[in-house]
Amino acid sequence: MICKRCNHINNDGAKFCIKCGAPMDENYSQSQSINYNQPNYNDYRYPNNNQTDWAQVIKIIIGTLVVVAVIVLLGKQFMGNDNSDVATQSEQAASSSNQQSQDSSTNPAYNEYNNYTSKNEYNNYTNNYTRNNSSSSNKTGGYIISYSSDVLLTLSDIQGLSKQQLRYARNEIYARHGRKFQSQDLRNYFNSKSWYQGVIEPSNFNDKTMLTNIEIKNIQFLKSVEDSM
Repeated sequence: MICKRCNHINNDGAKFCIKCGAPMDENYSQSQSINYNQPNYNDYRYPNNNQTDWAQVIKIIIGTLVVVAVIVLLGKQFMGNDNSDVATQSEQAASSSNQQSQDSSTNPAYNEYNNYTSKNEYNNYTNNYTRNNSSSSNKTGGYIISYSSDVLLTLSDIQGLSKQQLRYARNEIYARHGRKFQSQDLRNYFNSKSWYQGVIEPSNFNDKTMLTNIEIKNIQFLKSVEDSM
């Protein structure tokens, strides 16, 4: 007998299917034709394609999250380094700007530098600036040439000076450094100046170590003009 539920072949007279336990129909018998070529789908366990492999899905999700996390960390590190470089550049720019501001405050001629196309033109400008702003010092400080230690002198700087004034102007450079003088007229002249303090004996004064190149050249220039008069 064939079970109507599972198509299992049971012995004739069986009341219940020995495989699935379903009641047998007496109308079925072994003599009935059986299509043995028809597959018994209940005897095989075909995989259900609609079922989801959750373990595989979870692995894929975890792998995706790990990749995203790595990308985010690398991105933050890159952006952090980039921001650090930008901050460093900003600090350098600010420092440079502050330095320029300080230069401008200590040297008013600094702002005019870009208006000149050569170093000589800039030097001429700064020298003229020094001369113009030192003219009042000549009178109030009792100087012949108050800027003779700062710029190279020209004939225009000594125009109208007498031979005696040229001598005072030349020794004025020494006097600024506290050099004493052997000549009585020079001692009397510089002792009358409020800014003069003679503390170095003439024998102890070394021109090469105590004077600048500008001062040495100006002394030579004034001496040559003085001797030519």
